[in-house]
Amino acid sequence: MTKLYLSLRYALPEEHFENAYTALAHVQHLGIAEANDEITICLLHDGNADFQAREEEHLQSLFTQFNVPVKFIESLIIKEENWNKEWEESIEPVRVNERIIITPSWKEDTVSAPLKIVINPQMSFGTGHHETTRMVANLLESSVTQGDFWVDAGTGTGVLAILALRCGASRVYAFDNDEWSVLNTQENVERNGISVHSGESTSIVIEQNDINTMHFPSCNGITANLHKNLLLNNMDKFFQALKDAKGILIVSGLLKYDSETIITCAKKNGFSHATTNSEGEWIAIKFTVL
Repeated sequence: MTKLYLSLRYALPEEHFENAYTALAHVQHLGIAEANDEITICLLHDGNADFQAREEEHLQSLFTQFNVPVKFIESLIIKEENWNKEWEESIEPVRVNERIIITPSWKEDTVSAPLKIVINPQMSFGTGHHETTRMVANLLESSVTQGDFWVDAGTGTGVLAILALRCGASRVYAFDNDEWSVLNTQENVERNGISVHSGESTSIVIEQNDINTMHFPSCNGITANLHKNLLLNNMDKFFQALKDAKGILIVSGLLKYDSETIITCAKKNGFSHATTNSEGEWIAIKFTVL
């Protein structure tokens, strides 16, 4: 029997997303999609005629309880299809700037660039279509010095780790707490002709690790495209890893409303604010060690 899904779309300011996720932790949803000042929640339909009304009422009560100012936009009942095939067909190469292109592996022959990064995203974050990935990539390109050692925290598809090596880093340590992201990164690194766990001059180490418990190695640079609280909680750890080399920290995964909080925390931990880039509601910030 064909499965049915219920998609519920709501409007709300992006600065309230975190409260919305807290409310939605009480719902057995299949996933949440973000857009500008919108979220869409997907639920598995149980087949009963009153399912949609019950779920809409339940969600509204949760949003009210957690002070989330949502406005209902629309609902859709969707039949199960080959989502991955449709998603793959919709993914186009992304030109980050004149030198950098991020392309899915099935379209790599259609584009060229000095820094072409080929990925098989497998529905992971890091296709280059999100603003934060593009902004970090731009900052990273101008920040890597030949022979550097960089750390990519929360590597996702590995796109930033691959870019660091392509820009001249001799070593990269890439990690993620998600097993599928680690496997996807390993595949993408090899797809781009880079050696894994190698003793050669250009190499990358990829591991499953938790940023809250791991020890950062001393390095020249760190990219951290993560949630705000993870950045705040680990700012001293970033500084300790970068202080000897007077290195560079590039952070994102942040909304423009987070800027002051992140910059204040970084300065308290010994960093100097270098630059902030923005695209839409999102920002990426580059820090240097004082």
